[in-house]
Amino acid sequence: MRVLLVQPPDEMEAMLGVGKELVQKYEPLGLLYIASAVRGPGCEVSVVDAHAEGLDAEGLQARIARLRPDIAGFSVLTCSGAMVYHLGRWLKQNLPETTVVFGNIHASVYAEQYLRSGCCDFVVHGEGEEPMRRIADLRAGRCAAGDIPAVSYLKDGSLVRNPPDFYLAPDLSALQPPARDLVDRSLYRVDTLSNQLYTGAGASGTMTVGTSRGCPYKCSFCVVNQTPRFSSPERVVDELEALEQDFGARYVMLVDSLCMQDAGRMLAICAEIRRRGLRLRWGCDARVNCATPELIRAMAAAGCYDLSFGIESGVQRLLDGVRKGIRLEMVRDAVRRVRELSDLRVAGLFMLGLPGETPADSLETIRFAKSLDLDMAQFSICTPYPGSALFETLRARGEIDTGIRPDGSLDVSVWRRYSGYISFTDNDPIWVTAEQTAEGLKGLQRRAQREFYLRPAQILRHIGRVRPGNVLKVLRIAWRGFF
Repeated sequence: MRVLLVQPPDEMEAMLGVGKELVQKYEPLGLLYIASAVRGPGCEVSVVDAHAEGLDAEGLQARIARLRPDIAGFSVLTCSGAMVYHLGRWLKQNLPETTVVFGNIHASVYAEQYLRSGCCDFVVHGEGEEPMRRIADLRAGRCAAGDIPAVSYLKDGSLVRNPPDFYLAPDLSALQPPARDLVDRSLYRVDTLSNQLYTGAGASGTMTVGTSRGCPYKCSFCVVNQTPRFSSPERVVDELEALEQDFGARYVMLVDSLCMQDAGRMLAICAEIRRRGLRLRWGCDARVNCATPELIRAMAAAGCYDLSFGIESGVQRLLDGVRKGIRLEMVRDAVRRVRELSDLRVAGLFMLGLPGETPADSLETIRFAKSLDLDMAQFSICTPYPGSALFETLRARGEIDTGIRPDGSLDVSVWRRYSGYISFTDNDPIWVTAEQTAEGLKGLQRRAQREFYLRPAQILRHIGRVRPGNVLKVLRIAWRGFF
């Protein structure tokens, strides 16, 4: 049996414009975990990362036609949702014997529409290791469709959704390590501008590790499941050690939604990194309420290089409105604490255009960001991505274009407007709060980037980090995104 797992092409050009040059290339970690779960005697697995390879739809179709897989699985995010729609229809028309499977958040939200449009045979809801293993069993005649957990499919024209609603791997430490041997590592050794400006990863690029899944918080704009599960400290450091020794990793991004949520486990990971003498650098996303002095010191001593705090807004009313669960004083304290106790680089992640946000509120968020001692700040436009509570609220009110038309058909072209960095393009945001306009919000995003970065201290902080050959590229991106 031949199984093909695909990270599809996306619409970064339409969604990010020149901003796409800031996007790093990461291994498709989720697909590599699925590959490890599925492959074995009698089951050959291939992985194609069309995004990293720069394959367009025609190039990917040619690759699929050559491989002629028995099962083809696609990871579907909003940025690739339209592309996968067309690829799936092409596959079912040209290789009808192939079982086509869609997974990830976007596919889960639009499961019925994808299935009824003839794009795929199954949609996986939740994490894919066990459902994909069972789909392979189905193809081999070892089980029935009703035995596959957490999938949707059509039976005699009716939609069937097998329980549970979402599959969540119960024991992360029991999962096989991701099958990194199935991708070409050179695709990810890219010295991106993000690496130069912030992570310091350099030409070796960024490798990724997931130490946990899920997040206990309930931010309304987020699509992450709220059932935290954790790998053991030993398992995490085993993987870090393998990346350093076997792959020459110099910098690793912990891609968890919140690796710091269990402080005791994180302290144990840091202690084990030091005990084994690992020298790689690493970074992670963080919440300000988790950044205790003990944890900051331990992470810095264990090679942590950068933290990205999800701050979102400088207006407490707006933070409360999206259920962020932090106070502005906590933000100030956390940034100051990191500066006092370590040399970590610190980024702040902000959103403009939150529900109920006025232009004056946006300006207050910009002012607040400038008042913090941050190395970098990202100012995205609040985008209600499919799968978030905010998306569901707006969909119920009829206040957002989901792409689903009254006759049940899909207009997939609207999904390219689901972009937090729309000011780099000529498109308008998919949704704008009633207190603002699309053009006004895009102007505020450009103003935020301009006011934060075009300050002497920030210019001096970043000027030495850019390779000489990339100076013109930085200026081009800045011109498009700042003005």
